[in-house]
Amino acid sequence: MNQIVQPEGATEAVSPAELKKRRKATDAVIIKMIPKLVEAFQWRVDDQLREVSQKLVDATEENYPSVHRSLERLLRQTMAKPTALPRKAPDNLVALEQPRLLLEKVVLSPSVERQVLDIIAENHRQEELAAFDLAPRHRVLLHGEPGNGKTMLAEALAGELGVPFLRVKYSGLIASHLGETGKNVEAIFDYAASGPCVVFLDEFDGVGIKRDQTGDVTEMRRVTNQLLISLDRLSPHCMFVAATNSVQLVDEALLRRFDFKVEITAPDTERCLRIAQMELARERTPGKDVTHLADQIAKLGLKNLNEVVNLCRQIRRDLVLNDGAGVADIVQSVQRA
Repeated sequence: MNQIVQPEGATEAVSPAELKKRRKATDAVIIKMIPKLVEAFQWRVDDQLREVSQKLVDATEENYPSVHRSLERLLRQTMAKPTALPRKAPDNLVALEQPRLLLEKVVLSPSVERQVLDIIAENHRQEELAAFDLAPRHRVLLHGEPGNGKTMLAEALAGELGVPFLRVKYSGLIASHLGETGKNVEAIFDYAASGPCVVFLDEFDGVGIKRDQTGDVTEMRRVTNQLLISLDRLSPHCMFVAATNSVQLVDEALLRRFDFKVEITAPDTERCLRIAQMELARERTPGKDVTHLADQIAKLGLKNLNEVVNLCRQIRRDLVLNDGAGVADIVQSVQRA
């Protein structure tokens, strides 16, 4: 007698034979789509590529729900092309990028992850909010010690929203001539208003510093005032994400403009373990298994996630160059430090 089982994500129990039959039918549909997908890619027919990709996503929903979710996220991310912004980017001020990260690749504490999911959900529901004469909250300040993923999180927000990632070039933003920095700020926000995007400004305390912290009060007031005006006028289809390692240096008036202030804290053992497991996963070490080292690395007390990542990559590099002969020494050297 066939045992009744429930496939992943299904709401009704089916027999193994029925499940096999359904998956076989789904496989046939998917296989027929592959030539059309390749053809659309070959001839760069974007409309056909989007259409076939969406059909592929739909075809996997019932019998391959985990694959369906992954494809759905990837499709949303892939369709976020920099060309979605109609005008040419001011190259000296910003780098226009297609986001390559999604939230699943960013290791956050549970409380921060919940907050970030709320931000994403709200910005996905712009039309519903508009019906109630509301706009999504879209001004986000990330703060905390360096090396714990603020920049990655900013890019992942763009990936999850399916929009281009507009990274502000700090070296181009800060100008030596009087009044130029404020004009640069205005130019960046003016460009960002031309289409949906996430604008990311790192080292925010450098341009939004408290006005009593500098001798050049007049110039800094001019920059701060321009930031205040730009944030007040920020288009609802544009998300502004700022990051700082020193939130205490940011002007109070600017802090009040942010809808969300998200603190990215130093990692605990659990977060270190998660990032070590990702970095030492078997698919990243073909033919080698060092997954057992993740627990050991998590307990080393490294001060930030960047140190965990760098250590894991040293181990992976040694697996390639020395067949892993130096792995034990690499870990022990950190323990002794």
